[in-house]
Amino acid sequence: MRKGTRVLALAAALLLLASLALWAGGKQEAAAAGKVIKLGYIAPFTGSAAEFGTNGWRGIQLALEEVNARGVNVGGETYQVEIVRYDSKCEPTEAVASMRKVALEDKVIGFLGDHCSSCCRGIAPLADEYKIPGITIECAADNVTKPGHEYFFRMRPSMGLMAPLVTPKILQLTGAKKVGYLGVNDDYGRSFVDSFKDSFGKAGASTAVEIYFERGNTDFMSFLNQIRQASPDIVLYVGTASEGAMIVKQAQEIGVSRNVKFIGSEEMGEMELVSLAGPEAVEGTYSVALWGDVASDFEKKVQDKFKAPMHYAIIFAYDALYVMVDAIERAGSLDSTAIKDALLKTDYQGLEGHIKFETFDGYRNQGRYTPSFIKWEGGKRVAM
Repeated sequence: MRKGTRVLALAAALLLLASLALWAGGKQEAAAAGKVIKLGYIAPFTGSAAEFGTNGWRGIQLALEEVNARGVNVGGETYQVEIVRYDSKCEPTEAVASMRKVALEDKVIGFLGDHCSSCCRGIAPLADEYKIPGITIECAADNVTKPGHEYFFRMRPSMGLMAPLVTPKILQLTGAKKVGYLGVNDDYGRSFVDSFKDSFGKAGASTAVEIYFERGNTDFMSFLNQIRQASPDIVLYVGTASEGAMIVKQAQEIGVSRNVKFIGSEEMGEMELVSLAGPEAVEGTYSVALWGDVASDFEKKVQDKFKAPMHYAIIFAYDALYVMVDAIERAGSLDSTAIKDALLKTDYQGLEGHIKFETFDGYRNQGRYTPSFIKWEGGKRVAM
């Protein structure tokens, strides 16, 4: 090769290297300008439990807008939060598949979900396996956090924690001696019934009848006739709002609710119940509730953005995203183990109340929270 040719080749090589350096620098600057924290959300968006995922996503969207407007500070750098979400359909196999996707494909550093207890039981061990911290939005079965998993957290009370707090109020209002139970046949429904059976039993009230139905059931007539024959003073019923609506409507049709007080799980304390069953069918019924009221400006945000009523999944999902972001900022790191450790030190005032995660009485990473209790009067929620 001639000298002049070698010089030209060298110049070309240097120009190429300079171009590559500028290109790489540009990529780094672009990344710095748009740093992203990726979180997962696993929830039922279709199927009989779709109301929970739909409302949970509303809460997350509200929190996400606020969080990204100010940015998330991690070690002196500002990030935006991106949510990747999957439909669990309230089916454990779908939830587990979704958890594997957010962990292995999306590479999230934390996640929110699920809403269904059977799904939470499936994904909680995977949180430990992949070492990715997760906060359930609302799974209520005791065995979600009892004995629990290192990387999985719950803000709301489990059924075992809730029942002793609500039972005295129910007995005060109704004076019940005989209790009937009508529950969905899954982890959530059975945990609800078992917890209240234990609590009422300790208070001296006996079980008159205990019935379970499959998720998505629409015909409750035979169950309600069993309840009529057992003659309980009150019936505790648990399921989705659509299932609850059919229960109270059919109980009204055959006259069961004239002599028996119906007390619903937290789903029956939401406006979905009235819209599905009608105010007449729910009149005079009661419900355990995860919220009494929220600030009027937040309720207005929900109404303005979604044209939808308030729902506890909105409140808990909104708080869950803020709690996760708070832990990330306090960790000062995007390392999932550091974020898990920061979650353990959470001391946060949310919409639902004061949020801390504790280990006690066999529970792990469990929040303490006092539930509300409401009565339906004139199609409106009345706190008791």
